[in-house]
Amino acid sequence: MANFYTDHPEIKFNVESSPLMEKIVNLKEHGYADKDNFDYAPEDFADALDSYDRVCEIAGEITANTIFPNSEDVDAEGPHCENGRVRYASKTYENLEATRKAGLNGVTMPRRYGGLNFPVTVYTAINEMIAAADAGFENIWSLQDCIETLYEFGNDDQRSRYIPRVCAGETMSMDLTEPDAGSDLQRVMLKATYSEEDKCWYLNGVKRFITNGDSDSHLVLARSEEGTHDARGLSMFI
Repeated sequence: MANFYTDHPEIKFNVESSPLMEKIVNLKEHGYADKDNFDYAPEDFADALDSYDRVCEIAGEITANTIFPNSEDVDAEGPHCENGRVRYASKTYENLEATRKAGLNGVTMPRRYGGLNFPVTVYTAINEMIAAADAGFENIWSLQDCIETLYEFGNDDQRSRYIPRVCAGETMSMDLTEPDAGSDLQRVMLKATYSEEDKCWYLNGVKRFITNGDSDSHLVLARSEEGTHDARGLSMFI
């Protein structure tokens, strides 16, 4: 049976043979403290590499035998509008279900949120396999890493509410681009205004050309400080 991991030894080499890999894993695992609380957490470096190898092999099997064979049908059908929402091609949902069942969501997120707590090195290897099978689907699947921004800069309440959803398979996007702000994101003018009466933020403006813009969760770049015209007046909204 074809496998995009075992059939391409250079991917395995990149995952396991970096001279920095042991340092990377030690930093990611914080001294392997999770082994006492999660039965799938590694006990040491060798155990961690074994976990990466097994998950990458599962990813390689799915990409070779589900995502790749589905790619032609996905291109032929394409996404379409249905009841006011974008509906993916039917085989795209099959791909999403396959990756969800295999646990290939929240790859880099901590285990306490339902993630695998893998280094970005391993996530990138899986992403390379998926891109080789279907570059369009890779765009949908790989945008789970938008959650890195929320994990890094969000508060504990935001993390606990949103990260488990992505780890469970929900999709994400970053809504950045506007008609007059593409590569120069300092020109973003979508306006964010806080309502003291409603105790919430209102966003007013236009976004355009958003990759996976019909996702389950969005990180939206908006201008939250009135009178500013550069990056220092921008914030991200969930």
